[in-house]
Amino acid sequence: MYGWWGYDTEMDWWVIVLLAAAGVVLAVVVGPLVAWWLVSRRTKRLARRIGALSWRSKFALAKGLWSDQRIPPGVRLILPVLVLYLALPLDIIPDFIPVIGQVDDLLAIVVGVALLVRFIPPIVLDEHLSALEPAIEIGPPRLPELGAR
Repeated sequence: MYGWWGYDTEMDWWVIVLLAAAGVVLAVVVGPLVAWWLVSRRTKRLARRIGALSWRSKFALAKGLWSDQRIPPGVRLILPVLVLYLALPLDIIPDFIPVIGQVDDLLAIVVGVALLVRFIPPIVLDEHLSALEPAIEIGPPRLPELGAR
């Protein structure tokens, strides 16, 4: 059957699957790039600072933020709920579905981290990060004097 534009209106099932897969791949590739472009400079700077920390320091940051009383209790519950969601086998979209099953986990991580960054007071987050970042010596390294023994 042909539509008014002259093309077949009944698509084969494989064309629909192919178009859906292409849409998912496009969303997975282009989506994070657009999201990174749209986030604020503060969030990008914060992501770089946290990314530069060692895993042990990242764990210490999470532990310090969890125990800080200046952060509302509801915000402190976001991280355990996120970890629980990722650890449990029950998902919104099951993981055995290729690509889409992992995309919902990635989306949960992005939303959870965005909520944490949004609702944790910037001063508190900066204090904890500054305490964990190694001291960086500013200036050129000192060379020994030539005449000294």
